[in-house]
Amino acid sequence: MYKILHYNPFVNLPFQVTLHFAGMTLPASLTVSYSTELSAAEAADIPFQDTAVEKALDESPSVRLYRTREEQREAGLQRRITPWLTVSGLAEGEILFEDFDTKEGTADDSGRDDSASLQLGFIVSPFEFAQLEAILEYDTDKDKVEADEAFLSLEKDPWELALGKQYTPFGVYFSSFVSGPLVEFGETQADEVATLAYGPNDEFDLLLTAYRGRARKQGKNSGEWNWSLATEFWLKDDWSFGLSYQSNLADSDSRLLEDNNDRYSTRVAGISGYVLWAGEKFEATLEALAATGSFEELDPDRNKPCAWNAELVHFYPGSNFEIAFRIEGSRELEDEPRVQFGPAITWRTGKYASLTLEYLHGEFEDELATTENDDPYDHVDRLGAILSIAF
Repeated sequence: MYKILHYNPFVNLPFQVTLHFAGMTLPASLTVSYSTELSAAEAADIPFQDTAVEKALDESPSVRLYRTREEQREAGLQRRITPWLTVSGLAEGEILFEDFDTKEGTADDSGRDDSASLQLGFIVSPFEFAQLEAILEYDTDKDKVEADEAFLSLEKDPWELALGKQYTPFGVYFSSFVSGPLVEFGETQADEVATLAYGPNDEFDLLLTAYRGRARKQGKNSGEWNWSLATEFWLKDDWSFGLSYQSNLADSDSRLLEDNNDRYSTRVAGISGYVLWAGEKFEATLEALAATGSFEELDPDRNKPCAWNAELVHFYPGSNFEIAFRIEGSRELEDEPRVQFGPAITWRTGKYASLTLEYLHGEFEDELATTENDDPYDHVDRLGAILSIAF
């Protein structure tokens, strides 16, 4: 069975892909990774339908469209419009039901959230060593079109420099579920980002990023430059490990200091790590992300947040289904469960589409999640579904 097991989270080149074999002979599982081994000109000259990745999709209908935020941004199919322009698209519809119960039984909150999104990707490759990439996204929740990423990348093997609007390489956020894992509170996007990637081989990657985020030091009108450092390496083709560090966790998209106008007195850094094991029929991931210090602006019971996520996925060779189980937890993370668990099933409804259904049960502790009347929640039950179509 073919399965996407390995990707490069540090280089955002969604349509330049290569296949990597474990050993000298074809193994039972195949690693597919995003790589910069093809130049922009070479990639533009190869129609997507003729690539090895397309053949893998043809032969294995159970391969998922994506399982990380990075792969989601790269899930669309490459369409060569001109020798220097390629486009892709991803359309999704999501529905989520939530039922909250309080500890005292004084309220029973429930709700439903429907959303849809359209992602369009563009790659302009005027030169072999340079390319422009833009990912435009429309979300019904925001009701506007905005650039999810837009940057210029310059490459000279084994180095690459990317300048523009990007996500910092802090955390990976593996998930086979509709709902993102709790560790996503560390995901960070910034308009001013410079990333320098070093990848001497397929087993090791290193990335250093300088960026200017939304958070501001108290008394200053402009944001300070911050930085991230990330590394990933593979061991014996089926084990992968990664570590990342970010100098200012207040810059994350979760806006931990939103009630303080994103102002901080002292920067608090974040650290993240993951381990992945990929077998023929199973894949297991464990990821954790935490603040390294305490935010002076937050209450003592929520000033040093952390979270972890563990998932086990079982593939059914020759079928269109996979089933996953998640158990995750958090500490000092406002409005989130102390522990949450449940199953999800993914069905590939067509060559380029997948449908995922999930059920999650979460248990709360302390008073990090409350009603409008400050009654603490006891538990929550969630049912979700998402349909993804790549084009």
